[in-house]
Amino acid sequence: MMLEGKTAIVTGGAHGLGRAIALRLADDGADVMVADLLGGDAEAVAAEVRTRGRRAVSYEVDVSDSGAVSGMVMATVEVLGCIDILVNDAGVSGESPLLDMKESFWDRVMGVNLKGNFLCSQAVAREMVARGGGGAIVNITSTAGANARPGASAYASSKAGIIQFTRVLALELGQHGIRVNAVGPGMTLTGSEVKPAPSQKYQGAFVGQVPMGRAGVPGDIAAAVAFLASPDATYINGQVIFVDGGYSAGKLSVSG
Repeated sequence: MMLEGKTAIVTGGAHGLGRAIALRLADDGADVMVADLLGGDAEAVAAEVRTRGRRAVSYEVDVSDSGAVSGMVMATVEVLGCIDILVNDAGVSGESPLLDMKESFWDRVMGVNLKGNFLCSQAVAREMVARGGGGAIVNITSTAGANARPGASAYASSKAGIIQFTRVLALELGQHGIRVNAVGPGMTLTGSEVKPAPSQKYQGAFVGQVPMGRAGVPGDIAAAVAFLASPDATYINGQVIFVDGGYSAGKLSVSG
């Protein structure tokens, strides 16, 4: 129960990685605000948290909307008392070659993935600073933020931006006792209908470059997030942990 007495916000908490993270933080003792654009699904996850003996509430939020984000933060403080942990998991993906990409597609990916991180981190950090006592922010990036692939210019750029955003916040907020780190999943099969699994062809090509020979599962990512949010990581700040079975270490196909 490393997080006993702590309160966490998990954005994108209704499905996939966000759901796994919310439940893992609850298992480690935290009370949880489950925030998601899909409000009903977020409440279902909050109900799961409550069955684990922790307090939990849900909030329907578009993280690219500053007013909605402010409402989420206010609701968390009002109901749960404070905010000790923020996990910025809300995100959208999708593929589009540059020559065919619509401006609206680029704007949506950047608005949710990068602007959403900014708005949530700013609002929560202001609350943490005002309260005193520090806190932990964990941003969810991706191996795509460090390893380019065709068709992913919007998504990969947003995830690369999150990496640098994480580092800058660590420099700015460390003086307030707020640690900011990031977790970068490799290909992770969530079983979520909201984000269907990639094609078998893609999975095979990806896993072929993973030294451990398998795709990730949500629990792999949730464990890393819980560690970074815990007192065991009290001197870890500004770091990116790629949870990818070794994919980002190099290329298995290049040898000799």
